Amino acid sequence: MGKVRFGLIGCGKIADCNHIPEILSLGADEAEITAMYDIKPGKAEALAEKHKLSPKFCRSLEEILSLDIDAVMIATPNCFHYPQTIAALNAGKHVLVEKPMASRVEDADAMITLARRKKLVLQVNQSLRFIPLYATIKDLIDDGAIGKPLHARCLRTSVSSPDVGWSPGATWFVKKKYEGSLVTDIAVHMADVLQWYFGPVRKVQAITRNLLHEVPDNVTAMFDFANGATGVLELSWTFPSGYGALELYGDKGAIRMLPDGSGIELLPAGGKPGKVIKGDDLPKMPNSHACFVRGIREKATDNWAVGRGALALCMAIIEANAAGAAVKPKNRRSR
Repeated sequence: MGKVRFGLIGCGKIADCNHIPEILSLGADEAEITAMYDIKPGKAEALAEKHKLSPKFCRSLEEILSLDIDAVMIATPNCFHYPQTIAALNAGKHVLVEKPMASRVEDADAMITLARRKKLVLQVNQSLRFIPLYATIKDLIDDGAIGKPLHARCLRTSVSSPDVGWSPGATWFVKKKYEGSLVTDIAVHMADVLQWYFGPVRKVQAITRNLLHEVPDNVTAMFDFANGATGVLELSWTFPSGYGALELYGDKGAIRMLPDGSGIELLPAGGKPGKVIKGDDLPKMPNSHACFVRGIREKATDNWAVGRGALALCMAIIEANAAGAAVKPKNRRSR
């Protein structure tokens, strides 16, 4: 096939800083944004002007799905991911949907079943998997750099929620009716990363708190991995200062992300000097949208698997807090 013709549904911050730049990076011969739609009048036009695009501007979801396009990118608030994906698949479009792919594992499974029946590609934009530094950590662990995995720790804290800092005014992040929360915004990334590194999670224990918002804005979760390792996830939108840490320990060494996120330090056992690997020194890798386009060309069927696994962990965190007991993630086999 020729270039993949995309429709963009939702023209907010993630479309501006991720979806559009990544499509443009593929080159005009590979992919093109030919249509855009946002529920707020003028938003699509302003974003298109900023990125020098010349798409058709649509007034409804039905209009954009009726066009002769190959695929859509769904970059809307969480509560719309499931219904809009179902509508797009029924219209015969391949779908790249923002994380989380849905707000219930049952809805995610319905999306997967429909995509398979329609022979369409369904992929979730779990963007950290396409950052060279995070991918390098995965390679090091797989190559035995830290030996047998023992423990993982991930800390992500900030002084405010995304509607204040990252995307001012985007209050859907902290509204229950839009299915936003710290779990579905940050844990969906970081829990996925820990499972990527250490393998399947057997059980999850968690405590969440709604301190300043109507949805969880503080999360502490503990993972029991199938390989015997443990993991702790510590997240907050309400701390007095922001900080991040990613630490992975094995019986032969450890990997720690540098405090500023610019690189990692590989530490051998016994307190020996470590080796620093800078993110800027690593070669670029295909981004999420390149993977999606490749999936369309190669008729991929399981691009959804990463997003489905991340959602299962998020729902396990929520369920474990409600139950006050360990919960088994509702995982699904790729086939």
